[in-house]
Amino acid sequence: MAFSAFYRRPSFQPRVRRGAANGSGRRRPPPSSDLINLVLEHADLRDALGGGRVLLRLSPAAISRLETAGAAVPHSRRLADIAVIWDEKEAVVFRVLDGGPPPLACVVAPAAIEEDQFELTPAALDHIAQSQPARSS
Repeated sequence: MAFSAFYRRPSFQPRVRRGAANGSGRRRPPPSSDLINLVLEHADLRDALGGGRVLLRLSPAAISRLETAGAAVPHSRRLADIAVIWDEKEAVVFRVLDGGPPPLACVVAPAAIEEDQFELTPAALDHIAQSQPARSS
């Protein structure tokens, strides 16, 4: 039996923010104050989070009503991705959540990394072959 088996050791590569290395990455702007105000004023989906906080969102029906009424602003397609956590006790915005997909980034080919490869010795291959149950054809 003539084959070679390779094991590629996993390598650790620290994560780098997209575009941080050379500044060429595109970033999506944060939700504008107009979008946040539209969510606060017209939210029809409310989820109580406890502690006086409420998650406010717009349903697809509410978004279509806003677009037909002419209240749409630039980037209004992002309304479905934005949720606002409103603190009813303090009457303030606690947090704005943006659940949209990340923008397409400039993809840079990673530098060629030479990884370690291990080749099984003939003794190891013989041991594996002997430890496997016999197959009947």
